[in-house]
Amino acid sequence: MNLLILFIALSGFSVERAEFTPVIDGVANDLCWQTIEPVSGEFTAFRPRADVPMSQPTEIKLTFDHEFLYITAFMFEPDPSRLIHQIGARDDELPVDKFYIYLDTFNDDSNCFVFTVTVDGVQLDSRRTKINGQDRNWDAVWTSAVSECDSGWTAEIALPFSILRYSPDTDQVWGVNFGRTISYSNEAGYLLRMKEQGGTDVSCFEDLTGLNDLPTKHGIEIRPFVAGRLQFGGGDGLFSDPWGSAGIDLKIPLTMQSVLDVTVYPDFGQIESDADQGNISHWAPWLREKRPFFMEGTDIFDMPFNMFYSRNIGSVAWNGDLIPILGGAKITGTSGKLRYGFLEVVTDRVWDNDTTLAEAATSYSVGSLLGEFSPGNWMKVSATSVDVPGQEGEEYLFGRSASFSGMFTTRQYFEVKGKLGLTWNRFQEDSENAAFRVDAGYFREHFDMNFRVEKKGNNFSPSYLGYTQGNGETSYSMYSGISHDFESGVMDGLWFGFNPWYSVDSENRNSGSGLNMWLGAATISRLSLNTWADYNDRWFDKYEGPNGRWYNGGFSGGFSFSTDYRKPVAGWFSANRSSYLDSYMRRFSAGLRLKPSPVFFLDLNPSWRIQEAATRYNWTEELWEKTSSDWKSFTLSASYMLTPLMRIRLNGQVSRFERDWDTETSSYVNDNIWLNLLYSWEYAPGSSFHFLAGEVSENEEDPEFTVYAKLTRFF
Repeated sequence: MNLLILFIALSGFSVERAEFTPVIDGVANDLCWQTIEPVSGEFTAFRPRADVPMSQPTEIKLTFDHEFLYITAFMFEPDPSRLIHQIGARDDELPVDKFYIYLDTFNDDSNCFVFTVTVDGVQLDSRRTKINGQDRNWDAVWTSAVSECDSGWTAEIALPFSILRYSPDTDQVWGVNFGRTISYSNEAGYLLRMKEQGGTDVSCFEDLTGLNDLPTKHGIEIRPFVAGRLQFGGGDGLFSDPWGSAGIDLKIPLTMQSVLDVTVYPDFGQIESDADQGNISHWAPWLREKRPFFMEGTDIFDMPFNMFYSRNIGSVAWNGDLIPILGGAKITGTSGKLRYGFLEVVTDRVWDNDTTLAEAATSYSVGSLLGEFSPGNWMKVSATSVDVPGQEGEEYLFGRSASFSGMFTTRQYFEVKGKLGLTWNRFQEDSENAAFRVDAGYFREHFDMNFRVEKKGNNFSPSYLGYTQGNGETSYSMYSGISHDFESGVMDGLWFGFNPWYSVDSENRNSGSGLNMWLGAATISRLSLNTWADYNDRWFDKYEGPNGRWYNGGFSGGFSFSTDYRKPVAGWFSANRSSYLDSYMRRFSAGLRLKPSPVFFLDLNPSWRIQEAATRYNWTEELWEKTSSDWKSFTLSASYMLTPLMRIRLNGQVSRFERDWDTETSSYVNDNIWLNLLYSWEYAPGSSFHFLAGEVSENEEDPEFTVYAKLTRFF
């Protein structure tokens, strides 16, 4: 096997232009496939045992024409009854057999596209970068089909060159690799070995040659849409607050390496609701981005210290109305070893009762330049700008930020990272407006160690377009983790780690220090157990009360356990007890998945958090009081696949947040119930229809019923 890997490394892979175009139907009996030799090589496993051949062979063939790169793969399986089936929506991570294609189109050993097809034909795609890891938000329109026979299953794939970015050279040299998982035996591996624990290392890819005279320009992608919504709140009339919208999203290639995304009057209303969290911290909860325009290209727009948080754009005004986005434009691309991204979005005014300005029209700008000198060596410069012109007698406001970051790899396993952030805001001093972080680490496959120093100035505040949880603090920490893989028939892996930390505020008061430790194990049958414990020393919370307050620390600990999600019934459970101010908190949460058939699953997730009476400052009463809280939540999610392109999904949550203060008038209870039923149909590649019916009820208010529909067409 070692000689074979050496032969591949020396010779690489070559692909020839197809004389006949294959039909993508999952049956690789086309004339073009009969004349092509399969890719040489044997897949090497990284799970459950590393560096051994996978139990079943895989045969791969490649060809191309003026428009597509074609790949077919036959995954041998002598007993197809052992294959585990589950059909899900696009990009769903499912515990089934998969075939992976990795393409490093610039052959830079740092970045790649990943295309995945499951045994049931579900597509997944993503981008992986050396700097930011995996970006699952990247989506493209491509074609695939699968079929099954008595000796295995076939995947047939056509990747349009229009979805890829590559150099303008006549003769292309790409990096390539392939992967496979065999679910019932818990096997996973690559054609070319990357990392022993399954990570992607683009530098391990081999050259793919033979690609020549590829398209030198791409066509424009157009996605017009229409959307409408009706709400019924129990008042007069059948429906209230009718709303309709039409807009368009454009993807305009500027060169073969860059693209301009434009959106006009976008519908950024979320189809799914953000789950309630029962927040008791000083800070607003972090919300995951779900809007397509902002989701793609997150790697280039990522900034240190969360200085760019896209949920601040088009959020909710103080009167509860959604802030409309008039339009936006985004340019992303590559030029040699330089990657870049520029974003501009403009939001409209929001009026309260047509008389009071609730939110002013605002312009948001973001830009990033990233230079990759070699794998593991890069520098990045980013900046943001928020401008709020004076409107309705209000003063002009602005917020600016800039960041500088980079990584230097001194040897194969040593890394040094540095990050610097600066902010400038109206009515805020420009002194102490910086933050920096330095990391130095040693990273091997089974051992990691990292040291960190971080400091935030008192006036460092990226809140206009970022997300921050405090400033005026200096912290020191060390992380170390070790893992071990077993070659037994029971255990899969064992891991252990610890993390001591110490931080002080600008007045040299201890704002947090302690030690965290964790231990976990997993079996071949995918049972997993994780435990943790930590100690936090006496610390000062400068945000609690007008002048802050000292709190005693304490011990915390907990565990989590999960079962095999390949089974028809699976789940997880976690419990922990942690110190909280001068008291403590208990959390219990669980998840149960029922999968009676490959096309249906039901997830049930109860959780309960009990915060015992702790001393906090009541800002309403302006005095110190004891406060406790009780948070209960039950969420459900069900999915039924009518066809691989048509799904019905049910989502809902019942929650109750109860908070008690010594002052009875400050105590309150918040009950919330929401439920929606979503029908989704991909009626053509890249084109979809969504229909949503949902209801929301808060406390004792009348429930609000909503009907929403959206039709998108891809050209």
